[in-house]
Amino acid sequence: MAEEKWHYNVVSLLSGTERDFLIRNNGEKVAISSLDGRKFGLFLSEIHYDRIVTDDLIKVYNQLSSEGRDFEIVFVSCDSCEETFNMYFSDMPWLAVPFADSDTRERLHDHFGSFTEYYPDLLVIYDAAIGMVVNEEGLRAVAKYGVNGYPFTVKRYYELEAAAKKEQSLRSLLVSSSRDYLISNDGSKVAVSDLEGKIVAFYFWFNIPDKDGGPDKLTRVLAEIYRKLKEAGESFEVVLVPLDDNKSSYEQGLASMPWLAIPFEDEGCERLIRYFELWPFHLPTVLVIGADGKIMLKNYDRLISIDDYGVLAWEAFPFSEEQLDLLPEKARAAQTLESLLVAGDLDYVIGKEGLKVPVKELVGKTILLFFAMNGSIWCQKFLPMLIEAYHKIKRMDSAFEVIYVPMGDMNTDPGAFEFFLRMPWLAVPVGDERIGSLENTLEVGYVNTMVVIGPTGQTITNNAATSLERYGADAYPFSGERIKEVEMAQTLESLLVAGDLDYVIGKEGLKVPVKELVGKTILLFFSARGSGTCRGFLPHLIEEYHEIKRMDSAFEVVNISMDKDQDSFEEFFSGMPWLALPFGDERKKSLERTFGGGPMASWLSLVLQVELAQGTPRARWRPTSRCLPVQRGEDEGVGPEDRRDGKGMAGEEEA
Repeated sequence: MAEEKWHYNVVSLLSGTERDFLIRNNGEKVAISSLDGRKFGLFLSEIHYDRIVTDDLIKVYNQLSSEGRDFEIVFVSCDSCEETFNMYFSDMPWLAVPFADSDTRERLHDHFGSFTEYYPDLLVIYDAAIGMVVNEEGLRAVAKYGVNGYPFTVKRYYELEAAAKKEQSLRSLLVSSSRDYLISNDGSKVAVSDLEGKIVAFYFWFNIPDKDGGPDKLTRVLAEIYRKLKEAGESFEVVLVPLDDNKSSYEQGLASMPWLAIPFEDEGCERLIRYFELWPFHLPTVLVIGADGKIMLKNYDRLISIDDYGVLAWEAFPFSEEQLDLLPEKARAAQTLESLLVAGDLDYVIGKEGLKVPVKELVGKTILLFFAMNGSIWCQKFLPMLIEAYHKIKRMDSAFEVIYVPMGDMNTDPGAFEFFLRMPWLAVPVGDERIGSLENTLEVGYVNTMVVIGPTGQTITNNAATSLERYGADAYPFSGERIKEVEMAQTLESLLVAGDLDYVIGKEGLKVPVKELVGKTILLFFSARGSGTCRGFLPHLIEEYHEIKRMDSAFEVVNISMDKDQDSFEEFFSGMPWLALPFGDERKKSLERTFGGGPMASWLSLVLQVELAQGTPRARWRPTSRCLPVQRGEDEGVGPEDRRDGKGMAGEEEA
């Protein structure tokens, strides 16, 4: 929030072409001129947003009105339905722009709707006496400081912030005029003063039981951390800040917790939410207050994911920034297959027909976690490749397994179950709480990610998809050392020979044995006649080809056709002075995997160069330096199902 002084004649902006009044919810018309020289807020809101915001604003407005303070509010509806506007406005004691004047409402939203990125509701504070917007985030001031925030300017907000920070203590946070105690799960009262000098975690909590009716994961993990710290004699306490509006739900949840709590429906809960500026997307969460009563973490959102580290998180005590920075490395060092895949009673994965396979039976094996979504085109296209590699690897090493981890909202995907039925391996159940934990712990940011966990439980790689795409089952067990071995063993013949397919072709079907190309520098041209980029690039490549051949006869180009029919291949190849793989040749698929080539990936590179000097049995590849710029979507004849849409087969961002 910065000091804002935008000059607008907001009073004139409120006027319509043939309207000089605002309305109250009883139909009374109030002249817009009555706002001249006054302080008022423009409340831009929709009914489906947080009603708590509106209710808080009503309380503040009514109190200011009863005290005779200079303040008005004008409701500017974002709703498109008059019925919902009337229903929402009926609870408001202030003015509004008539719903029928959609031009004015849209104009005001155009002026002020982008002033904040934090809240769906917006309260723009305007001082007509000076003709300035004095705060574009008025709701922030209202929510945090209530009437004390008046006149809700940025200056007033920061004055209150500075004072609150200076005076903050455990007592100022937890004690009110009517209560100086907390309660335990047996109903007994504990004085807030008993907690002073301790490190206290505020647990902002909804009672959302797990599927078996027990406590949710965050509660279970926090309880275990609490127990360990208590056993270690640490000066630590947890205070539950209940957000439920159901008393029986509150009592049921508290009964299973070993710590203290603010009483049900205590005004202190709402005050803390305001004070720490917590919004629904922050919750539930844990905030840590130090022994001095000050908040310990500048970025307190970090503790939302404390459950991702499990009980190990207790080692980060006292939960300072420095200790939390060490958690990821500690978690990696302590990682085992069971720490990843076991959560309470969830100690199994599933096979077909609901078969439960205990995680302990997989310990000591190499496990590939396949994060995928049925709705992803590339997951669908990658699956056959993975199945093929799976069977090959299983024949080499029975101590290998794949576990499918369904991503996205698979419950709404009718094809999710059929997708798993196509797989010959195991899976984490759809909707399982371990999925989110796996995504966070292993830092999975996109679908079609393949993370390999070694026999010791440590992560071997989080990018096995790329290795599989290039080298297939030969990449197993996907370690960096193995990939280097595969690359070192690669030769031109390993790339271009498959059984009896040991040749490329020239004009009129002339077969040229691959062995005659060994020792030359070979440029692989992945092309398609249907690609405008390929057609535009071809003349430049022909020119370069002849120029290079004059300098070095040990150079050749091999066309790898991506055309969809023989006629297109023959027509396009007829204009090329070099060699090619035959149309539809099975080696094309292997080369695509190895190099990620093809016109659909042309923004990566159109041409790949394989250098094979005499006596060097290693093929190295790199994009050529001369490549025409490509606009996605310019390639006619390339269906949307063939595009990468900015993601590679392995989910990597394309350059």
